[in-house]
Amino acid sequence: MVMREFGQQNKKLLLFFPGSCEPWQEFAYAAKELAEEYHVLLVTPDGHDPEEGTDFISVEKTVDDTVRWLKEHGISHLEAMYGLSFGGGMAVHFLTTQDITVDKVIIDAGTAPYKLPKWICKLICVKDFLTIKTAQHSIRMMALGCPPDRYARNPEDYRTEYEEMRKYLKTFSNKTIWNIFWSANNYAVPKTTPAISSKIQFWIGEEEWKGRFRDLKWVKEYLPQIEVVTIPHMMHGEYVMMYPKEFAVQALTFFDEED
Repeated sequence: MVMREFGQQNKKLLLFFPGSCEPWQEFAYAAKELAEEYHVLLVTPDGHDPEEGTDFISVEKTVDDTVRWLKEHGISHLEAMYGLSFGGGMAVHFLTTQDITVDKVIIDAGTAPYKLPKWICKLICVKDFLTIKTAQHSIRMMALGCPPDRYARNPEDYRTEYEEMRKYLKTFSNKTIWNIFWSANNYAVPKTTPAISSKIQFWIGEEEWKGRFRDLKWVKEYLPQIEVVTIPHMMHGEYVMMYPKEFAVQALTFFDEED
């Protein structure tokens, strides 16, 4: 795990858990916008930085490593937290298992633990594993999953951009890929929801409702105080990665509002 910092001159702290299978630079745009007001701590999980040369192990280990880093730096309270997809799962695990308090939290289409027989969970993980393995070798398949008109920074030359992404994904070991998807959907939480004082929003893109319905259903039951916010016209992760300025304005409005 690597922690990257933006806006160190600011007093208010914001912990940022990114989504999986993307280089940290894709989230730096949003982190820099948030850093206008916050000291942003951007987590790069194991297995996601080719220079670090590690394998991703689990949501739990990433949160434990993050909390260890925070405490080593004398941090016992955060003003804000954001997590996308499996990073949203990390935010849930953090809130329910750690003793560092957080004022405001955005869980952006966060993953939820499956409540299914283990063999079904393994089949789902195999499907996700094969999806990434295919993307490691095929720009065409990558473009099917992430339409260039929505996710490429230069849609007219998306092949160059997606080729760089393909090379990045090639640095992921089989162990990392499997552990990402297994842990994202099977991470541990207390059986009974602990008392949480944080104000929490669950963001979901208007165009990802079908794919995230199970996650939303679970989190509403497990964290009944959560407020659901629909982001118009957005697919999964599109808002934070492709519209960082607009994303930051909405996030900061929530983080800074008076209770």
